[in-house]
Amino acid sequence: MSRLAPLPLRGLLALVLLVLAGPAGKAAAADLGDFFGTYVGNAQELGDTEPMARDMDIVIQPFHDNGFQIHWITVTKIGGRRDVPGVERTVQSAFFEPAEDRSLFVEVEADNPFRERETKAPMSGHAVRWASVDGETLHVYSFAVLEDGRYELQIYDRVLTDVGLDIVFRRFDDGVLVRQIKGSTVRVQP
Repeated sequence: MSRLAPLPLRGLLALVLLVLAGPAGKAAAADLGDFFGTYVGNAQELGDTEPMARDMDIVIQPFHDNGFQIHWITVTKIGGRRDVPGVERTVQSAFFEPAEDRSLFVEVEADNPFRERETKAPMSGHAVRWASVDGETLHVYSFAVLEDGRYELQIYDRVLTDVGLDIVFRRFDDGVLVRQIKGSTVRVQP
């Protein structure tokens, strides 16, 4: 497993603010449309431990004006099987809209007329998420301050291929790479 020199919280917060401050202009919605679709595939965890196989379903769709929503299901298999006790299934969703005067997207809450909007409080453990499109790659970042003051940064890269998406996920705890997952998917009919 790769080891990086830990980045102090103050340095990481400066990096996050720099990314959020990005160049002026709206996010490139035309390029974003290339990612819309339904994908299925698999992935493996990389590192010193026994590789854990995962099945993945990913759906990327438009959201509001020029935004996007992404839904994904991950099934972590046991011994390469998904029909045995101990298998884990995780379902997640995120909704993004273009940031004002920035070339990135910021996470927003899903539309729910029966619930009051919650204000994110990063110093209370709420994750801050943002996304950007860079050529053939959709990057999604998630930053959280942990209860003990350390931080966690997750980076999901979804790279367009001729048949679907290649997936790279990395999780850093205080600047140290603690998990890396790579996989591939194919585009399917919804």
